[in-house]
Amino acid sequence: MSLATRLGRLGIAVALAAASRAGLAEEAPPKPADHPVAPLAWLVGGTWTADCTKLGGGMKAIETRYQWADNDAYIRFTTHFISEKGTLKNYDGNFFWDAADSALHVWYTDARSEITQGKVAVAGDTTEIAFRAHDFEDKLADMKATVVRSTNDRYTWSLAEKSGDGWKPLLSLEYRRASGS
Repeated sequence: MSLATRLGRLGIAVALAAASRAGLAEEAPPKPADHPVAPLAWLVGGTWTADCTKLGGGMKAIETRYQWADNDAYIRFTTHFISEKGTLKNYDGNFFWDAADSALHVWYTDARSEITQGKVAVAGDTTEIAFRAHDFEDKLADMKATVVRSTNDRYTWSLAEKSGDGWKPLLSLEYRRASGS
């Protein structure tokens, strides 16, 4: 029997063993507290929604979903913009631990296939994400998104652009989680 065949059978056996240990549980067990991405684990599950009707332009809401990757190495997220015209599946990315610089990072692509990446810092209930992206005038700029957890089912997301020695606030949204979505 070839090595490839043996490895393939081993992979199937491991997958079956893992599935039998998982039983009928609908949710994966919580990740250990020492998992490098654990500080963001509270985001996983349900659908986070921000009411955007006050923004105008036909915007209704922004929905974000977070889930653990199949290999438990990172948290994947998707963000959809809901408007009167329909749904734009805008962002798809992940939060991950980069062992090379011992730091959390974010990487995502938008609906225009532009890649954005940056560093993530977590201090208690506040998460800051520093990155370069196009601002509302479509100019490339240093940006910072700040997520402040109010409860396990509510957070405030704020976006700011670097301006001189400080940060200019651009937008702030309140997100609430609906479970079972």
